[in-house]
Amino acid sequence: MKGLALLLGLLLAAPTLAAQDYRNCGQAWHLARPAERILALNQHAADLLLALGAGPRLAGVAYLDDPGPDLQGGRYRGVPVVSARYPSAELLYALRPDLVVGGFATAFDAGRGRAELGAAGIASYLLEAACAPRTGDGFGNVRADLLTLGRLLGAEARAQRLINAQQADLRAAAARAAGRAPLRVFYLDSSDAGLASQGGRGFVSELLRATGARNLFEAVALRGYLASPEALLAGDPDVILLADARWSPAAEKVRYLRAHPLLSRLRAVREGRFVTLPFSQLVPGAQSGRAARELAAALYP
Repeated sequence: MKGLALLLGLLLAAPTLAAQDYRNCGQAWHLARPAERILALNQHAADLLLALGAGPRLAGVAYLDDPGPDLQGGRYRGVPVVSARYPSAELLYALRPDLVVGGFATAFDAGRGRAELGAAGIASYLLEAACAPRTGDGFGNVRADLLTLGRLLGAEARAQRLINAQQADLRAAAARAAGRAPLRVFYLDSSDAGLASQGGRGFVSELLRATGARNLFEAVALRGYLASPEALLAGDPDVILLADARWSPAAEKVRYLRAHPLLSRLRAVREGRFVTLPFSQLVPGAQSGRAARELAAALYP
């Protein structure tokens, strides 16, 4: 009887023991029970969860950015793609998630707000680099995300291995560029409505600094920055870094630059000095260390 009473006590205590408090975006939050149906809004949020081994617990992923082989048959790395963009509130609640993880603040717009989700008993997490106000650097934000989500998912050891791998990749990127003159790089996010780029507060500037290079517009104290052709021509970058996205393929941007009456004069355009990375690797996430290492190899062959 004593053993049965002990077992019943443990079973009754299990939900309480599984409940966890956590901090995110400078606030206290609560996960009432182990997350078994997780919804990832944004590709880099899904990638971070997958890196932590949460694949079997992912009920769905929405808003993919990159083209490529990981998306097959309506599934992303085996996880159902529930919406091309952000899901409607009706679809989100129909999926019955117990944890929603967003990569950008827009993931929690009206109808999917974090307070609304919490009132419905759904926990939420926004990747730290997307918090407002943002604190720390992008790579540090990734470490914080891995530690917090690793704890919530019971994957602390895996999270630490990912952090160690990121640090090793950053050391390798720095070593690759050691002793080289810093290259001046222009980052082109999209060319659909002007030259969408980033200033010194954007993560691409951090990524470039990790490789020994410099953002051409690092002195601009902004995250997002719309560059003018004249400013770009005056700066004449050594290399142009292109984001490859489903909504703005790198090949289209190359065609745009080569056909432009002014931008076609840029030395980097004339000499074909382009480096391309998937968009999801140009935002803070589980692949940021590897992105720095691969970017350093491309910039300093």
